[in-house]
Amino acid sequence: MNQLPQSRISPELSKTLRNMGTIWAQSEDRPRLSPVIISHWDKLLEAWGASDLPLIIRKSSGIRGSLLMHSSGRGIILSDNSPAQWSFSRAFEGQLLKLEDVRNSLEIDDIPFSFATKVAEKAFVTHKATLGSRDNINKRGWKLCHIEDVGLNTSTAIESLPIDLLIRHFKLLIAPSNHFLIPLELAGLGELKDLIDEVRSVDRVTN
Repeated sequence: MNQLPQSRISPELSKTLRNMGTIWAQSEDRPRLSPVIISHWDKLLEAWGASDLPLIIRKSSGIRGSLLMHSSGRGIILSDNSPAQWSFSRAFEGQLLKLEDVRNSLEIDDIPFSFATKVAEKAFVTHKATLGSRDNINKRGWKLCHIEDVGLNTSTAIESLPIDLLIRHFKLLIAPSNHFLIPLELAGLGELKDLIDEVRSVDRVTN
């Protein structure tokens, strides 16, 4: 019986992938944010993380838009990638939000936490806003990717995880400084380490 060989990437293929990453990372076609905008949003998220406002955590399971209470008493809102699209889109518009703007947006339910809400889950959702056309990057032909992984990669209940860990992952999810775009038709390339490393290297220099 034939058995699959161990997975490996040849040096030639690895070089090709790095070259593709370099080309896209440096391309004028890649939408990028100004250092001023990036710095502002980083400071905003630092203040958000240190405040009493709920943290946003992306989770593949659970009800997006539902509010959990951490053992510390801090609120946690579960989400998909919608709030990341919201923050990048608003940053790209040049919006310099303040912490009170975020607080107000949460109070009036103006931040999306899911692409759509299942009918069976609506009764359990405390934040009902879904991703609208204004902030939907996919509808403009782009995929939003993260430079640093935002996954928690643990089976431990979120409510029991260290709050500092959750604050870090919240910032990684929402921060435009941790985002980059790739054409939707090439979405799979946005998961390749070689391409991500090139984007990280270029953006570190330019920002």
